[in-house]
Amino acid sequence: MADEIHPADRRAFLLAGLSKSSKLVEVGPSYNPLVPKRDGWNTFIIDHASRQDLVAKYEIHAKAIDVIEEVDFIWRGGSLADALPEDQRGTFDAFIASHVIEHTPDIVTFLQAARTVVRPDGLVILAVPDKRKCFDFYRQPSSTADAVVAFEERRDRHELRTHIEYSIRTVLKGGMPAWFDTDTRPVEIIKGLDDLPITLSLRFNNDYVDAHNWIFVPSSFRLMMLELGQTGYIDLEVDELVERPDTEFLVRMRPGFRKLGLPELQARRRALMDQVLIEIAEQTRQIEGAPLYVASQPPPPPRPRRRWWQRRA
Repeated sequence: MADEIHPADRRAFLLAGLSKSSKLVEVGPSYNPLVPKRDGWNTFIIDHASRQDLVAKYEIHAKAIDVIEEVDFIWRGGSLADALPEDQRGTFDAFIASHVIEHTPDIVTFLQAARTVVRPDGLVILAVPDKRKCFDFYRQPSSTADAVVAFEERRDRHELRTHIEYSIRTVLKGGMPAWFDTDTRPVEIIKGLDDLPITLSLRFNNDYVDAHNWIFVPSSFRLMMLELGQTGYIDLEVDELVERPDTEFLVRMRPGFRKLGLPELQARRRALMDQVLIEIAEQTRQIEGAPLYVASQPPPPPRPRRRWWQRRA
């Protein structure tokens, strides 16, 4: 079980309970697969393009070409589950998506597909960017309302607002798109506002244009999953979530959402809403002059602290 794995080991946490004989599906690994076939994993790859097309896309990264795996199922849009033959759905031990969910136009349909793909006792395993420690630093967390509207509108492309936010609020720190939570160097805003007309022109583009669409801190993710499960939009429940000191948090979800009675539901929602505010406040430790700012020159090494949350039995 994952609670026996020290969360410092990212790979061990994500793959706890799985073996090379487990039937796995990994979504969009491109040149960084978590469970590569070449290492003996029984993995099926879903991606937006064939291996040949991915090699052409990443040809400037010479080292990347050799590790791009053959793509078993090509996903062109709609429900990801539709990319799989019907007899393959519901047969996988785990659905793995590392830094994929934030790119989806419709997070509800993505999670519904993940549930369809795995066995009733399977796992949905996610690595999700933490906005406090990456280039989404100045963007606001996504809400359950955002998710429901995207689903009800059957979105298969990002709305214009997403592209504008992505364009004008993306930042780097030390020239890098992600960092440790102890890094107090100022961020650098990548673009000015002069590119706004170019961004606005995307409204006329019928092709998918990539962007980070879903923005989270750990508790805002848990809150969204709770509310989507309680309202019947998804049948998945967060089993374990671990916050890493840099870049991301890691999630393991299981099929079978257990609906709560009103008193417990409201108490959990309120606690998570409070924790969202606390987590965003902690982000200001990185901002010089903020009340919580902790001066540090040069940035210190990562703290060993991890935050751990596990579903109650």
